[in-house]
Amino acid sequence: MLLPKFNSQALKDQLTKIECKRQLAFGAACCERLVPNYSAFQKDTGWGSIQPIREALNIVWSSLCGYCPNSKDIKQLLASCEAVAPNSDDFKSSYVSFAQDADFAVCGLLDYLLESNIEKISQAAIYATDSVDLYVQEIENMDPNDVKFEHNILTHRFMQRELQRQKDDLDFLRQVPELNTAVVELFQDSCSNGGGEVI
Repeated sequence: MLLPKFNSQALKDQLTKIECKRQLAFGAACCERLVPNYSAFQKDTGWGSIQPIREALNIVWSSLCGYCPNSKDIKQLLASCEAVAPNSDDFKSSYVSFAQDADFAVCGLLDYLLESNIEKISQAAIYATDSVDLYVQEIENMDPNDVKFEHNILTHRFMQRELQRQKDDLDFLRQVPELNTAVVELFQDSCSNGGGEVI
């Protein structure tokens, strides 16, 4: 069955029906798939550092298991992540947009820890689908003037895979009775993508 196009408002409507901890877990899952793309950018250009981004995402997962980072530490980590966000004007690498998406999505989760703004969780999912959208356009050499342009992106197996993952993650988080440490660790492992790039 073909999944419909990503709808940020529909996602927010669904997220508002689950507790904050589960919202954050959904955002972390999206970011877990994005982060390896930053590593690919770093490898391609020799610039940047995955360390603060990885550390930030680890803090998010830890907070889901009971760790309570203070706002000062979160803000310092946020500044470190922002410092390694590449400027697209400075690089010719085809990975630069993917690296930005990964970095900004993780920064959004840190913001969520500070202010619990559901927009930050929705944005992580947007970055995930945007990355796939761009990648599909590149590998398929798509013409944006093609009348089937949007349809071809939506029906592509990579886009359908990402949409399915988001649906499955949300279904799991809605249905699991308790989001305890064991469940969080299992969920994190299922999102890790084997350490490989999403796309």
